[in-house]
Amino acid sequence: MKTTAMKILGCVLALFATAVPFASVTGDVQVDAADVSWDAQPNLPDELKAVVRWKTLIGGEDVPHSEFFFGELELAPGAIYPGHLHPAPEMYYVLEGRIEWTVGDETFIAEPGTALYTAPSTVHRMVNLGDGIARAVWAWWAPGGDTSVMGPGYRITETLPSQPASARFPDAR
Repeated sequence: MKTTAMKILGCVLALFATAVPFASVTGDVQVDAADVSWDAQPNLPDELKAVVRWKTLIGGEDVPHSEFFFGELELAPGAIYPGHLHPAPEMYYVLEGRIEWTVGDETFIAEPGTALYTAPSTVHRMVNLGDGIARAVWAWWAPGGDTSVMGPGYRITETLPSQPASARFPDAR
C-alpha cells in the first residue's frame, strides 16, 4: 500500500511542480525526513504540542522555498487537533490511521489513500479515531506567487479540547 501511496503522492507533487516553479529553491534539492526534526511550533499552545506535530521538508531550513511548503503531520492516538485556519490553501494525503476530518461544514472519515483540499481561511479540524499514530503528508502553496499567505495568519478557532489520556506520542517531549 505504501508503494501505491507514494506513486499517488509523486503524481500530486508533479502537478504542484508545474504550478509552483522551484526556481526559488536556494538550498539542497532533497532531504531525508528521518534527518529533519519536528517543527518547534511556536504558535501552537503547549497542550497541543504533545498530540500533534509536523515536519516541514520543503520550504523549511533543509530545502528552502518561499512559495511551496511540504511535510509530514502526525496525530497521537485519540488526539484532537481543534478547528484552525490559515490564509494558505492546504492539501493533505493520509498515509496511516483513521481520522475524523472536518473541512468547513463537511465532516468525513479519512483513511489511507484519502486526499483532501482545504481552501484558504477555511476552518478545518482533525480527530485521530485510532489506537495508533495517524500520519499524513501536507502541502501549502502561494497561489499566484502571493507569499504573504505563507506566514502569519494561523489561528485556532475553537476552545482547546481536553485530550484523552491516551493522546500522547510514545516519545512525547
